[in-house]
Amino acid sequence: MRANIIDAPNENAQGCEYFLPQLTFLDQHYVNATDYFSWIFLQLKEQGFVRSSFLEAIVAREKTYPTGLPTLPVAIALPHTDPQHVIRPFISVTRLARPLAWHEMGNDDNTLYVHFIVLLGFVDHNSHLTALQKLMDCLADEDVVQTLREINDRDTFLSTFTSRLQLDKDL
Repeated sequence: MRANIIDAPNENAQGCEYFLPQLTFLDQHYVNATDYFSWIFLQLKEQGFVRSSFLEAIVAREKTYPTGLPTLPVAIALPHTDPQHVIRPFISVTRLARPLAWHEMGNDDNTLYVHFIVLLGFVDHNSHLTALQKLMDCLADEDVVQTLREINDRDTFLSTFTSRLQLDKDL
């Protein structure tokens, strides 16, 4: 079945302009979530995706509303912040080399060890909610997640991921 996922038609990937190779990172390592947020902020700020207020806002939001999901076969995190901190919409995907401690969504007393971080940056709330639901649905598919864990090429990873999402162009 995994071969079918990789070979799936890529019609939606071309419409997913928010997924960019330069914001897709494979086998990264961070000490903790704050380390990740500091690093990704520099990447996003340098490329003109976020405002200077983004780092403080994303860290504060994650503390108040954790975004770890206990999906199988591995946990994932879907951090996001308010649109006023975003200049250009984006979705950044990071596959971690080692699991990272992250608080669970809706149960911040529970710590998960996430293998993927999918950071959402949108300029309006409706897009954010639609994308969040579609991402959660896609990442709840164990075959998709397992396939994404095994791909070593960033372009193949990105096209496989976006082809499975079926996101609309109008996010």
